[in-house]
Amino acid sequence: MKTLVLYSSYTDQMSYFDDWVDAFKYHKDYNAECINVFNAEKIFHDIAKKIEKSDLIIIHHSMNGDTLKYIKPFMSPLKNRKGKLVSFVGNEVNLPTFGMAPKIQNLKELEAEIIATQLLQEAGEWLYQECKKSKVISLPHALNSRVFVSKRKVRQIDIGTRSARYGVYIGDDDRNNIIQFFYKNSKKLGLYVDLGLDAGSQKRFNRSEWAEFLSSCKATLSTEAGSFYLERDDDLVTQIQEFLKKKSKKIVLPNETVARKIYRAIVPSSIRKFIISLLKEKLIEVGNLDDNYDFNEIYERFFSKTKKCPAYSKAISSRHFDAIGTKTLHIMYPGRYNDILVSGEHYFELKHDHSNIKELGDYLKDDVLIKTITERTYEHTMSHHTHKHRLDTLSKYIR
Repeated sequence: MKTLVLYSSYTDQMSYFDDWVDAFKYHKDYNAECINVFNAEKIFHDIAKKIEKSDLIIIHHSMNGDTLKYIKPFMSPLKNRKGKLVSFVGNEVNLPTFGMAPKIQNLKELEAEIIATQLLQEAGEWLYQECKKSKVISLPHALNSRVFVSKRKVRQIDIGTRSARYGVYIGDDDRNNIIQFFYKNSKKLGLYVDLGLDAGSQKRFNRSEWAEFLSSCKATLSTEAGSFYLERDDDLVTQIQEFLKKKSKKIVLPNETVARKIYRAIVPSSIRKFIISLLKEKLIEVGNLDDNYDFNEIYERFFSKTKKCPAYSKAISSRHFDAIGTKTLHIMYPGRYNDILVSGEHYFELKHDHSNIKELGDYLKDDVLIKTITERTYEHTMSHHTHKHRLDTLSKYIR
């Protein structure tokens, strides 16, 4: 099957971007040509011709996860395609910088034959129910066993992670809570941790660095990705954004707008930097409005009065599979994890109130127990949840 994969390599700090590109390159069924459209204006016409001649076109997560600017130039050839279109979707959550509504509208316009969601099947069907001409299938992240392998016999770090803080817009504080708990209590618990919160350890990793870091950790902290307050229209996140704007004493810079594009186009970079240096204490990006804002106040004001998504709308993430590949123990709050991982069998379940923290301490001292769990989880994943398994599933829907 002559397959064209369109992706945008605008960052090297999201390992799953690279993993999915690799997945199509290595799978024999797809005969895939993967094209990076980042700064690809000069080869636009070549890409448009390839779209026309391809049996299958894949829209990678990077094409719609944080922005639509990478896919916009190709909308016309994609709409006039002859082959089938499969669109993955990045960041299936309501964010102030780029929510779900524009993604859903884009998918409706494209009329993709298949929408590949990271969510559970019922959540994906609910989220994309307006895309009448598309089949929704659940294709969560998976293990790239070529990159994420166990490299070290001696693991000096008891618990390690790198993770961006969840903003108040998500309506969920699990990720922040679990990291802060171990950051504040590690000494009392007698644990050596590296959580990326200390000065000098805040660097985010690229894929190879992340794999190396995980291999130096006995355990890592993980939570389900997403929110139980998932919406199709981004109404709630808009309300919160407006509330925080009114509260802010700074000048709030808007999201990507025509005015901002024109400003960047006509004002030289040196002048823009000078203006920012003068006003940096008075300016704030709209996506940073919630920095240091109390989660509980926002939750009580907005989320406590809102119905949760009718489907279970949290999901397993690529980070889970990365750690499984390096045979690093997961410490996680209770959850479904796409019904892939089972508490006690595949990970240590930490209670939300941390009442079983002593039991975790015993776990981390028992190298044999950790090896038993991580080996079992690795074998389970290699048997059912590699990227090859995901693309085998996709093949069934496109033949």
